[in-house]
Amino acid sequence: MSPPAVELPAELLGEIFALCLPDKASNRLDARNAPMVLCQVCSYWHQAALSEPRLWDTVIFPAWQASEERIGFRKYQKFIVTRGVQRWFDRSGPNHLLTFGEEGSLHQHASQLPLFLPIVTKYARRLKYISVALNKPRYLETVQRGFPYGIFDNLASVAISCPLDMSPAQLQGFEEFATPFNTSPKLKHVSLMLLRNANPFKFILPWSQLSSVEIDSHFPLLFRRWRELFAKCTSLQYGTFTIPEMVDLDNVETLEHQALNRLRFLVQVGRVAWVDWEFLYQPVHFPNLRHLEFDYKNADNLSSPSMLLKPDTRKTLSSLQSLTFHAPAAKPHQVPPDVERIVEQIAAHPKALPSLTHIILPYRNFRLYDIALMLLPRSPTADHPGLTASVYVVLNGRKESYNRVLENIPEVASRYSLAGLTKAPCELDHEEDWEDSENEFESGG
Repeated sequence: MSPPAVELPAELLGEIFALCLPDKASNRLDARNAPMVLCQVCSYWHQAALSEPRLWDTVIFPAWQASEERIGFRKYQKFIVTRGVQRWFDRSGPNHLLTFGEEGSLHQHASQLPLFLPIVTKYARRLKYISVALNKPRYLETVQRGFPYGIFDNLASVAISCPLDMSPAQLQGFEEFATPFNTSPKLKHVSLMLLRNANPFKFILPWSQLSSVEIDSHFPLLFRRWRELFAKCTSLQYGTFTIPEMVDLDNVETLEHQALNRLRFLVQVGRVAWVDWEFLYQPVHFPNLRHLEFDYKNADNLSSPSMLLKPDTRKTLSSLQSLTFHAPAAKPHQVPPDVERIVEQIAAHPKALPSLTHIILPYRNFRLYDIALMLLPRSPTADHPGLTASVYVVLNGRKESYNRVLENIPEVASRYSLAGLTKAPCELDHEEDWEDSENEFESGG
């Protein structure tokens, strides 16, 4: 008798296989992951996997850094040279749109870019996404003169990184960088990973048609670059940027953008903390800004006491509907001090941010009553749905259990959701501090 999975129709099996793909695109090249591992189960699965185009529409090579062994890098070189990419893509059929390139990193020390030319030339009309790493000056010429022009008909997203081997002076030496993507009619998203002082506008791109721009750099854009960005990107709806460290005090003209709907700030390691939010203190006007995110790279940043709720900032963010804070990806148990202070201030100023309906944040378990104090004054009314909160709760790794205080308060229970639980490593805990805080909470202090 055949196993039940074997008897499934190939079309249904293909749907299941597509759900098995790893979230990180470069992990698809690992034989231990889908799609390759699916081909090793039995001949029926092998054939079903080869017949599902979505399993074979993406080839993204991982970034190689100096601390890593070159074995993996050379393995991928051989894969490219022996036409492995072409065989992979050909399994997706003649019309399926494709994703191709390599991960970007500001610590990348080698790139497969010189081997990309025949692949890009062959599949240019089918590419929906391409990512290139320009970690050597000559790679600028490789893209500028080697890539085809005028045939990226379906290209919707481009990522360009300039890692450490590419110095700011070398990049600034180019008066402009004519990209082959400038005439792509469907291009809507551009991601640039740049070094300090690198000017993103040296890249000739269809800035005015872009709806999404991400600029990740060691140092933030100068204020004049912000003005240039908003002037060029008239269709911009979603922006991701390194949060400004300081603002040009001589600039008094209002910085505005009519279409901007979502802003995501990357809060980098080593920023001068007390000016982190100062960009939003300046004369800015974003009438359609609905969503604001802060993605912390470390948890040491501490902003000024005014933070979001300075009067000028309240006016700027009067239409804000959602506010999201991300703990550092490498240390999800660390809650940035800014987060707890924001909760305290929203609780203390219930009329600030009047359009706010949802907040997503990490929070320490023993302080969850703060969330209740924030939610209680913002109950649903006839004119407003009320404030809801999704919380990633951080537990003391040694002995603390989840505090259900919010679930036990009827006025807020329906507006609170537990997004996840994270335990702090025991060796990083300050046990006395946790115990004192827990005792204070239990005693009602």
